[in-house]
Amino acid sequence: MKTKRTKKKLTAEQKAAQLKKHKELAFRKKIHSSFTEAGFTYFSTLGKHFSIGTRIVELDYLFLHENIIVICEDNTKQKKDINHIRNKNESFAEIRSNKTAFLSWLASTFPEKAAMVKQYLPERYFLYYIYISQTELEITEEEKKRYSNLLFWDTETLSFFNRMAQCIQHSARYEIFRYLGLKNDEIGFSGSEGGKTTIKAPIIYPQDATGLRNGVRVVSFMMSAEKLLRTSYVLRKDSWEESMFLYQRLIEKDKVKSIRAFLAQKGEAFYNNIIVALPDNVTFEDDTGNPILVENIGDFQHCKLVLPDEMNSICVIDGQHRIFAHYEAPITEKYELQIAPLRKQLHLLVTGLIFPAEMKEAERKQIQSQIFLDINDNTKKVAPNVLTHIEMVKDPFSDIGLARRVIERLNKKRVFLNCFELSALDESKIKVASIIKFALRYLVTTTPAEEKTSLYAYWPGDKEAFQQKDETALNDYIEFCAKSIDLYFSAIRDAFKLAWNDPASKILSVISINGFIIAFNRQLNKYGVRDYPFYSGCVRKLSIDFSKDGFPYTSSQYRKFSGKILAEAFDFTDEELETT
Repeated sequence: MKTKRTKKKLTAEQKAAQLKKHKELAFRKKIHSSFTEAGFTYFSTLGKHFSIGTRIVELDYLFLHENIIVICEDNTKQKKDINHIRNKNESFAEIRSNKTAFLSWLASTFPEKAAMVKQYLPERYFLYYIYISQTELEITEEEKKRYSNLLFWDTETLSFFNRMAQCIQHSARYEIFRYLGLKNDEIGFSGSEGGKTTIKAPIIYPQDATGLRNGVRVVSFMMSAEKLLRTSYVLRKDSWEESMFLYQRLIEKDKVKSIRAFLAQKGEAFYNNIIVALPDNVTFEDDTGNPILVENIGDFQHCKLVLPDEMNSICVIDGQHRIFAHYEAPITEKYELQIAPLRKQLHLLVTGLIFPAEMKEAERKQIQSQIFLDINDNTKKVAPNVLTHIEMVKDPFSDIGLARRVIERLNKKRVFLNCFELSALDESKIKVASIIKFALRYLVTTTPAEEKTSLYAYWPGDKEAFQQKDETALNDYIEFCAKSIDLYFSAIRDAFKLAWNDPASKILSVISINGFIIAFNRQLNKYGVRDYPFYSGCVRKLSIDFSKDGFPYTSSQYRKFSGKILAEAFDFTDEELETT
């Protein structure tokens, strides 16, 4: 009779080590799948040291697609290692300088893939080196410039590309190409001239039929799903881009899969239109091929729309899921054999906006984001975080727009570094919608209520330029607000270090943060904007239990908590509390 084996009980240290190992394996798998799911070929270079130039080099990962080589380095350390970064930066410089020798090593080391490596001449290959950290890397812009041979991915960027690869598989490579700044003629064999797509009989709306009075023209046409996949891009607010002009939500995997199943089973296109912004270099021709100026387009009944066949040139405002449901996948994927011919065969109805060449980028994106909001707010409830982001795009000078920009700036400063949930890819971070809506907007507004004040009154910048909506003045005001708030909260952090560093504490809850912000705003009329010693001396007088069970305030008691702060820390009398 077999004796039952008793499972050995692990110590706390062994459990921690096991958990750490599992997380590292998941992290490395994420890097691998982000590229292989997107259609890149993986070369198992780990552990293979080789001499290149003056160095001995080892590569964690290498991925190849046509003539595009992406080398990745993973970093599982808790803190950034500048020596490690410097070493990789110098190693990649040697690889770039000795490209022919590097490709020869690659072909000889992986003979089964040598034909892929030798498909192009060495000068045709584009090489990139991506440094990916498992934790927040906290690398400054100056350091990025210093180690310019490297591209840096934080945890959110990796999660974004991984999610795209999981959702749309091989078609995700276009997003990678856009990140790398690649153009059509740089991928594969070079063409002699740029391609174009000529669309016959588009529907061109007269200006008085659209109601638009800003020079924007509207045109509708049919376009194959394959060309849309190749030429379109989406301004996703939770992506790798840092522009403020981002407004769409991340792609939803389940939604794409359900649409893909419908396409495979029905073989039919959707009749509701895709909304896009067309590139500036679209042109129109009459039946004989002569160009037509867009401002005169209403005078022509028969014409052709000529679109540049350029990757990432058409901005999708609405309909991304209907486009990306046609994604390219390996033939082993459940529906790929049915979808592959449909990508060319099925044409989707597209309505495109043509903006006046002189229209500023900010105005264009404000129009796009408003269209997105008008469509989606009536179909599916838009998340509060997305709404505040869109408000920032629509009107950066509004109180909501200013507060959102200040939050993003604070997220890059010392006290709240990477603490805020600015993306759907952020996990377990501080949610910002309620902070913006109920507290911060009133602190940064340029038009406070009667007898109230805001940081705008204490900003020494160019208010006249700000009122003229000057971008430089706006950035200066955002920086002033962020610095003032960062200084104030640095005093709070230093006064309550134990609570600040305790994940179970309520000091970094929305309730607490809003109370402190409201108190900061209410004390402005009495003290104005002061220095660190002043704030430190004040908040150290505050007696409050920030433990989970001991913190007495709820989400509806922001002002009540701010009153306690003002009374204890800022010596406000009962009369002052009633009048502020």
